[in-house]
Amino acid sequence: MYSRFSTGLLLSLLVGCAGTGSHGAANLVPARTMQRGHAVGPIQHVIVIMQENRSFDNFFHNFPGANGATYGIGHGTTYTLKPINLAWPNQDPIHSHWEFLEDYDGGKNDGFDREVYQFAGGPACKSEPENFPDCWVYHRQGDWLDLAYSYVPEAQIRPYWTMAKQYTLGDDTFSSNSGESFPSHQYMVAAQSGHASEVPSIMPWGCDAPKEAEYYLAAGRSKPPQFPRAFGHEVGYPFGPEPGPDPCFPLDDKPSSAYPTIADLLDQAGITWRYYVQPHVSGPKGDSYWLNAFDAVKAVRYGPDWNANISEPDTNVLTDIANGDLAQVTWVMPHGGASDHAGGGSGNCGPNWVTSIVNEIGESPYWNSTAIVIMWDEWGGWYDHVLPPQYPDPQTGVYEGLGYRVPLIVVSPYAKAHYISHKQHEIASTLRYIEQTFNLPFLGTGSGHAYADQRADAFDDIFDYTQKPLTFKAIAPLPGHKGCSNPWDFVRQKWPPEKD
Repeated sequence: MYSRFSTGLLLSLLVGCAGTGSHGAANLVPARTMQRGHAVGPIQHVIVIMQENRSFDNFFHNFPGANGATYGIGHGTTYTLKPINLAWPNQDPIHSHWEFLEDYDGGKNDGFDREVYQFAGGPACKSEPENFPDCWVYHRQGDWLDLAYSYVPEAQIRPYWTMAKQYTLGDDTFSSNSGESFPSHQYMVAAQSGHASEVPSIMPWGCDAPKEAEYYLAAGRSKPPQFPRAFGHEVGYPFGPEPGPDPCFPLDDKPSSAYPTIADLLDQAGITWRYYVQPHVSGPKGDSYWLNAFDAVKAVRYGPDWNANISEPDTNVLTDIANGDLAQVTWVMPHGGASDHAGGGSGNCGPNWVTSIVNEIGESPYWNSTAIVIMWDEWGGWYDHVLPPQYPDPQTGVYEGLGYRVPLIVVSPYAKAHYISHKQHEIASTLRYIEQTFNLPFLGTGSGHAYADQRADAFDDIFDYTQKPLTFKAIAPLPGHKGCSNPWDFVRQKWPPEKD
């Protein structure tokens, strides 16, 4: 199997190694001096809206001036990208770490026509089949063959296009991890995932699960070896030999397991923050509660921040803005029907949900001091024609990212208008931007550990603080989506949803 991934791999490895010179631990920027609660420019409030599971080509493949594609290659076959509805409950493209390896295909980027939906049985596949492509079973029938080669028509996501045209769209933005949503959300708050590589086995994702297990990317090659050493191999749940430990970080008291988060820096500096997410309750009103990244962080889950700064449900953000109670740093996760995730629970409320937050800020006194960053946590298995660069983890040396491109939209009076950013960004760029905006040090400063906020940029080319602040123009929502005004009406119709 090594030969399958060796073609084109050398170039990929060189790209990854070159990346460590310009983005990795060898070129760390000196830590900045912390000033409590101090913003260094006109931006006093940062809002990160994290949508789910879309590649750049899936949403903006034909955006004027952007780096998009109209077709893709799958093992020698050319597939023309076809339109697909935003609300797509029929299928959910596979987006595991092993599917990333299949799509990436050793740097050939031609594996999107093979959806790894299960593992084969038999003695050869009894242990760690996730590391052995010979054990991967692919969807071969019907729409699954070319499902990934799809795009959502502009008319169904027009509010996103309107924001992208009025403000800034990033077309070279990547997920920080090469797998599913759980690790991505950890990179959003911790610039690492503790080497976790998939979604955990049980809901919720983190310390509140009664007993769950996880996959982790480890150094070294599988036995027998299948992939180059730089890609490591997955260990843990469910194939063993031992289940991966519960993803409640840090996993132990060893210095190598340190798990600082942006919450630590914000609390130390006296900067207010709030994380909006669904409540952990059964039934429709608990939809998407698993997107609480801080549930996997012991210091937050079992500390005072849990009750003070975790706000449920996500729609509380609209009330807090209206009441003049917006925190300096805000994260907002989507409720059911408002997530852009395909599969069960798929809905078309996402664009209007994001629009409601943007308009609430734009029509409030907060507009002139706010930056809104809208991102999608991972590619969702949808085709993207740009091969993601690979960077070794500073601790293990294993490639844990980058993942495929995701859309980035930045809305702010100081964002460049009508601008397409061709500069590389990633999920961890949100952390770097928060650190830069509030003059905070990097995560883990002084510990000897380097995290992804140090390799990421801070959306450096997107903001111009010398320009005259842009006047806000309300974003028109999609018509005919009355159910979006009451999220529970939609969720009840689609319960239960997809959970990854």
